[in-house]
Amino acid sequence: MKKIILTIFILSTFIFLTSCSTKQTADIVTTMFPGYDFARQIVGDKMTVSQIIPPGAEVHNYEATSQDMVSIKKAKLFIYTSLDIDTWIKNPETIGGTDTIVMNLSQNYSPVAYPYPLLIPLGEQQANTIHFWTDPANTVQLIDAILEQIVSIDLDNEAYYRQNAESYINQINDMSQQISDFLTSDTYLGSTIYFAGHNALGSFAARYGLHIFPLFEEFKPDADLTSNELITFTNEVKDRGTHYLFIDALEFPKAANTIKGQLALDNYDLNLLTLYSFENVSKIDFEGNVTYLDLLERDFNQLQIALVIT
Repeated sequence: MKKIILTIFILSTFIFLTSCSTKQTADIVTTMFPGYDFARQIVGDKMTVSQIIPPGAEVHNYEATSQDMVSIKKAKLFIYTSLDIDTWIKNPETIGGTDTIVMNLSQNYSPVAYPYPLLIPLGEQQANTIHFWTDPANTVQLIDAILEQIVSIDLDNEAYYRQNAESYINQINDMSQQISDFLTSDTYLGSTIYFAGHNALGSFAARYGLHIFPLFEEFKPDADLTSNELITFTNEVKDRGTHYLFIDALEFPKAANTIKGQLALDNYDLNLLTLYSFENVSKIDFEGNVTYLDLLERDFNQLQIALVIT
């Protein structure tokens, strides 16, 4: 009986370790969702792609695990977003294995001039450049840059990878044009929306002549808000006459819900809408293979709801 139990234990341990090993041996390892999505759209079923930061997790304070470091060493290509965000990367030159290509996304695009600079204050144009992937004009460059690295790894499937990249870029450009046609029309050019949360969409807003106005200069986590700040926040929402308040899709809107409830006592209707900054996605969306393009379309739909009705 003891031998049977021991055998089962050994087999279980082997299966567990094999499973862990499988998670660590993706051909392409990325830190955040943008790089993950762009790479997987290009490689299709020809290579495996993994994302280090778990779905739904906050990306700015993530600390890599020993398993993460092993997966990077074993990868053919490691894509990180920037040293400003992936602060746990101390030395990019030594983080990969002998044959690992290490790619810094922030060094693989050239900023494209905004079409309506006079509508967006200079400070607002420059704000949130750390979130460069939120501007589709940058995104298509990032996809091209990732494509070239993938081709260098697997030249035999070059035509396949280039076709996939071109198709995805065309889809993103088409969606971006739809957003531009709407937001830069005579009716909506220079529109302002109000945001409570982690506003990482400065580059997105500047691309389309849109103002994203935070109701606090620096929005603090809900737990740090005082009662006076919540009162001020609530009064500002009402004074500005907006019935739509945007929140970050991955943050629990404690303050926003409090404001909504308080305004309801005054028969003032406030609706909460979500915006995605593409940094990460929920576990449900991740398992459902949601793409950057999907999130871009979701943001467009939410903006239309707020602007068309108001």
